[in-house]
Amino acid sequence: MSIKTIGVMTGNSLDAVDTVLTEFNGEQIKDLASCSIRYSAELRNDILRLRAQIASHNSETNFLENNPFFERVLKNYTLLVAQAINTLCEQSGVNKAEIAAIGWHGQTCDHFPPSIAAGQPPYTLQISDPLRLADLTGLPVIYDFRSDDLMNGGEGAPLAPVHNKHIAYDLKNKGAFPVAFCNAGNTGNITIISEKSDGNDIVQGWDVGPFNHFADMLVRMARTDESFDRDGRYGKQGEILPDLLGELFNAVAVTNEGKNFYLKQPPKSSDPSWYRLDLQDVQREYGFKNTLRTIEYLSAYTFFHTLSFIGQDVQMPQTFLLFGGGWKNPLILEDFKQLTVGNGVVLPQHEDVFANIRQRFTTAPEVDFSDKYGYSGAYMEARIFADMARCRITGEPFSFPENTGCRTPTVAGLYVLPDEQKPYLLTELFNQYGTADLVNNDWSKKYNRAAKGWQTRN
Repeated sequence: MSIKTIGVMTGNSLDAVDTVLTEFNGEQIKDLASCSIRYSAELRNDILRLRAQIASHNSETNFLENNPFFERVLKNYTLLVAQAINTLCEQSGVNKAEIAAIGWHGQTCDHFPPSIAAGQPPYTLQISDPLRLADLTGLPVIYDFRSDDLMNGGEGAPLAPVHNKHIAYDLKNKGAFPVAFCNAGNTGNITIISEKSDGNDIVQGWDVGPFNHFADMLVRMARTDESFDRDGRYGKQGEILPDLLGELFNAVAVTNEGKNFYLKQPPKSSDPSWYRLDLQDVQREYGFKNTLRTIEYLSAYTFFHTLSFIGQDVQMPQTFLLFGGGWKNPLILEDFKQLTVGNGVVLPQHEDVFANIRQRFTTAPEVDFSDKYGYSGAYMEARIFADMARCRITGEPFSFPENTGCRTPTVAGLYVLPDEQKPYLLTELFNQYGTADLVNNDWSKKYNRAAKGWQTRN
């Protein structure tokens, strides 16, 4: 039977709340409607301030308890999410009674997974107020999607691979296989859907590292009235500096023990709290435009470099489907395209690595936006959480050892119902699939279960 769910994504860039209403019917996935509402400058600044305060308190959750500022920021954030969902439902014309649930990721404030923690206790921190959202929308909410994986030994990320696999069923019929899904948000991540030499399908995914993070920060610092380098306006006035590129590759993304994240074998996930660069110092030495152009090139460069982690017994993707705001920068898009065909600046230590990657392409690869194949890139991340909500309902795992490093395939998510005395489609579906109690739902905090200290919590 078909299941309709709403997915919500509010990423680290804090530019907008993205929502999508998606219908899942067997292997068919169809977006019925979508809606985005931008953050106000006040809310964006408040969330950034809250993140900084959480970091200064070492992500200890007792800082959030009875904290008026936290409560105010979370309330305003939830109101914005509810506004986007209610607008989506109105515009779609779909009766809310037909919608099983909202899949809400919440706002990440810290992420300290095993690949970064280097032996220290891992954790991840997302804030959300699912009960308030359920009451404001009149719809059940499924949330806390990262905790189950992390508590099962995984990275808590990436969450895209399984959703990308679901899309790949359709793409294979359209001739797009093997395929790589390339997300360019504040952090970049990649999913590989391919086939091994023994004929078995394989799904792999990992975080690449910073993508928009440093470029956006640099533009905001130098041009206070702009939040990113729209259309590469400033970057195209600069030059790619090989010496700076080498410095950036070696130092900007690190693990807890100071090792280069770019060189770490998957599974791995990252977070802006582990990105290191004194932009003011670098800009003084190399200039704003040269620094920006080189940082933008680094985003494409590291995406190509990460293809070296695809096993030699796995077919190299022939189609690269792009989504996420970073690829809208024409400089970065063209940089990546050129690297796939052997052009562009390459650091001496990577010449053999890059040559090996290119030799594995059977033909010149296709690099295009996912929209070409009918899947809106603007709502790809939001759709992930619509899919996660659907899989929580049906009891399907959404993370696997080969993607996140979890010990066993993991079903993810908690749920809440609105404070209304009426039947919900979600309850009927849980009864049908026998999945209501797959995970512990005894949790009333406004942050996720795998926040810092979860290992000693009763």
